[in-house]
Amino acid sequence: MRVTSSTLRSGEWPSLADELELADTLYGSRGPALVASWLEGETVRINDVEFARLFSDHIELPGVQAEDYLHRPISTSSGNLLGGIRFYGRDVTRPFVEIIAHSFDDLSRLRDCVSQEWSMFAPPHLRLRARPGRLTGANFVLDESVYVARYRDMGPPAPSVWLEPFDRVGDAEAIMDARYRALALDDPALARNVFPSTAADLSGWHESGQLRAIRTRDAVVGLLAVAPGEIGWIDGDEINEEVIAVDHCGHGYAALAQAAWAADVARDRSRFLIGTIDRLNTASRRTAEAAGRRRVLDGVFVALSDVSR
Repeated sequence: MRVTSSTLRSGEWPSLADELELADTLYGSRGPALVASWLEGETVRINDVEFARLFSDHIELPGVQAEDYLHRPISTSSGNLLGGIRFYGRDVTRPFVEIIAHSFDDLSRLRDCVSQEWSMFAPPHLRLRARPGRLTGANFVLDESVYVARYRDMGPPAPSVWLEPFDRVGDAEAIMDARYRALALDDPALARNVFPSTAADLSGWHESGQLRAIRTRDAVVGLLAVAPGEIGWIDGDEINEEVIAVDHCGHGYAALAQAAWAADVARDRSRFLIGTIDRLNTASRRTAEAAGRRRVLDGVFVALSDVSR
């Protein structure tokens, strides 16, 4: 498939209809341009050798060449697609194909096309984005959801929970490490999908004022790290780490911490607080909803072979 300027027009990809509608809802008249700009950036990766090296410099798989990690434009009689290989949690044993955009009417033919084109990776799934609840059935499994709210639309803070900087970033690291160790024991399925931030990340957020301790009158009960970021074409302040200490879970502190950030830390009340939440992370989903953030977009895995009923 030859890539031309028309390839970049998001309106010509039916699979982006949900995202274009959401972009209009979130950003108004500038929404479609944000989607188009994101799509153009993804299309550039068809020929971006440096992007391919992000994979090939660290992964050695039999029969796989560096160019196999590039995004691919594919044209068939059943439809066109733009997609690329991914590895869940950077685990080479968990490959899937990210579908950036496609025009297939028949998802079975899309699945067949992906299986053939990326056969050297033997991916069990492809991933699509859609509005919540649109893709369901035996061959569909929710991966993660995007939750969004403008700061001004979030719930009010409570005087019993507030945020303050950590004196020592090591204290934040200790809280995070203990929580993830407990998660590995209590919920190994979720622990396989979510990963702690690095010490370097925590230090960077601490130095830039983007890391806060969650406090009550009696104790530091957790941490919250928020920094400017993007989820696809959705930009805002992204929740990068949110941890409630093992001994303080179940009291609604995380939702109140987000409310405190919106009220006391955020500089632009019209800016979005954004984040992705794994399908198994029911506690974080409840937290987001309690804080006033809504689920606006899903990433959904589609099995490339029929799932037995």
